[in-house]
Amino acid sequence: MIELEGLTKHYPNSKKPAVDDFSLKMAEGETCVFVGPSGCGKTTILRMINRLVEPTSGSIRIDGKDVLSADQDQLRRNMGYVIQQIGLLPHRTVRDNVALVPRLLGWAEERTLKRVQELLGLVGLDPEETGGKYPHQLSGGQMQRVGVARAMAADPPIMLMDEPFGAVDPIVRSRLQDEFLQIQHSFNKTICFVTHDIDEAMKMGDKVAIINEGKLVQHGTPMEVLSQPAGPFVRNLLGEDRGVKLLDLTKCQDLMRRDEGLLQKLQGNPCTIGALQPVKAALEVMLRKDCDTVTVLRGDRAVGALTWQEIKGHIHGLSGEDHEL
Repeated sequence: MIELEGLTKHYPNSKKPAVDDFSLKMAEGETCVFVGPSGCGKTTILRMINRLVEPTSGSIRIDGKDVLSADQDQLRRNMGYVIQQIGLLPHRTVRDNVALVPRLLGWAEERTLKRVQELLGLVGLDPEETGGKYPHQLSGGQMQRVGVARAMAADPPIMLMDEPFGAVDPIVRSRLQDEFLQIQHSFNKTICFVTHDIDEAMKMGDKVAIINEGKLVQHGTPMEVLSQPAGPFVRNLLGEDRGVKLLDLTKCQDLMRRDEGLLQKLQGNPCTIGALQPVKAALEVMLRKDCDTVTVLRGDRAVGALTWQEIKGHIHGLSGEDHEL
């Protein structure tokens, strides 16, 4: 869906390019998260995709078509754009903010208002209660939801998201992330997502692009990046709890032992976990209840067991390193 080839941006009076020979392909329906330290070029890449910033050299193709020869206004109307500062128009109601792009595209008013109602409900806002309010009457989390709804209003195939949940507190942020993942599961957009938070990158991305000093350092699935980091820079970015992050990507049912004899011995075990829960959750149960084996349940039925040593061995097998848990 999106192909970046040799993308470079060099600002006047700057010794180094902001983006340096950057090449990447994103498949249709994929969420690719750009992650790296502040000033590494990730936002510049995002802004070059919809031509808010013009590249110095290189090419950008969307669905095989050259973006650099396209009409800029038409290009942007076919992309949802969500930023950390949200950017809602303060003198317009929530309803009018969400309706902005459909009206620019000439949608019939009945169709536009129906879409607004649908989207506000989708992002967890009551259309009747919220639609007539102005941005200053909303909380930060509510404004962020309206920003996401506005970006999706005209049903664009591509969404660009620049630290979209960075301005809200951690609890609201986690809830917004979960809600957006559910929305993405239903609508299957192609999403470029910028963050400086490595945990958010691992949670949100089908693929993760790690960027430093304008260059692509590593690109792969969260599991590939966590288990095979490309050098010291990526290891430092992932943090010392890389082994625990690996556990977040593995379900208990994928690691459990199906041992009838062991399950017999574990009858009445107070340490239990759902089969679809991440292994990290099983580890938390072990620590909280001071046990070294959890019984894995599917519904009320015991289907397997998971031990502390198996978890440690799993991490070692993925990363080739011994991690302290």
